[in-house]
Amino acid sequence: MNDSADTPNEQKSEMNQEDGGNLIPEGSPPDEEKSPLELLKAEYDELNEKYLRLAADFENFRKRSVRDVEQRITQSLGQFAKDMLEVADSLDRAIQAEGGSHEGLTQIQKLLVQVMKRQGIESYESVGEKFDPTRHEAIAMIPSPKEEGIICDQVCRGYCLKDKIIRPAQVVVSQGSVSEEQH
Repeated sequence: MNDSADTPNEQKSEMNQEDGGNLIPEGSPPDEEKSPLELLKAEYDELNEKYLRLAADFENFRKRSVRDVEQRITQSLGQFAKDMLEVADSLDRAIQAEGGSHEGLTQIQKLLVQVMKRQGIESYESVGEKFDPTRHEAIAMIPSPKEEGIICDQVCRGYCLKDKIIRPAQVVVSQGSVSEEQH
């Protein structure tokens, strides 16, 4: 009765060897079950991924909000600038009517130019430049000794807000010299 194959442990080991030598330690969970540590790690990974996505979404939202506020401010300033250009034009015409000798109007014009410059609004000169439809509005073309397409006169100044044109300059453009044969 001392047969060594009769003990329960030996019988199990013989059965494992018969199943193809697959040695599965006793007490190990089946393949589908995960240990509590693996479950916690999976939950941590999932929560961390959600956190990273939420953080990225929030950062995008913050940047978009800042950009939207800056855009609204620029649009409001642009509209205000367009309204102020009427005042600047009237002041220019008043100074021209006085022959440029009215000291009070000249000082007010300088002050207005400084205030507008602080806000990023500046005028630009066009006389002598080549006509650019993005910066100029041609109101007339005249025969001139200047090359065709060169601006001869500026009727109304153009203004830009930072790098954006808010009002093109109204200009008179040369059509080149017209020969007597064409008349």
